[in-house]
Amino acid sequence: MSVLRPWVGCVFGLLLAAPLAAQQVQSLQPRVAPVQTQGLQIDWKAQFEQERAKNQELRRQVDSLQAQLAEWTRKGGSQVHAYCESPTVSRNSAGAVNDCAAGGYTCEPVSGLCRTSAAHTGECAPGRVWCVYGNRCVSSAEECTP
Repeated sequence: MSVLRPWVGCVFGLLLAAPLAAQQVQSLQPRVAPVQTQGLQIDWKAQFEQERAKNQELRRQVDSLQAQLAEWTRKGGSQVHAYCESPTVSRNSAGAVNDCAAGGYTCEPVSGLCRTSAAHTGECAPGRVWCVYGNRCVSSAEECTP
């Protein structure tokens, strides 16, 4: 019986506190004052149609701007960007192509341009090796001289 006594007191306390908590919650609820129109008539349908027309116009503007952006950024668009077509070929969105392997290097993926120096053999075209002297790519180790 002494083991149940703390639980009984706790449950009894909760039962007493519940009505007080409910009263406090009810008193905190916001109250909305009624709108006094005093003979003022609001045409809700006309206001809705006006907002709908504005929304349609904004959608047309967004569609137009998205089409303009798509035209600028497509391959051959007015904003020309370089990209790596393959690990050894650089191409730009205007259609120009550069074979990076001809110079001994690979295409740099961030800029989309051919590398002009290398930091390791992985940046050299296939069949080329990295030369520490000048950070360049060479055909053979014999070409790597200071």
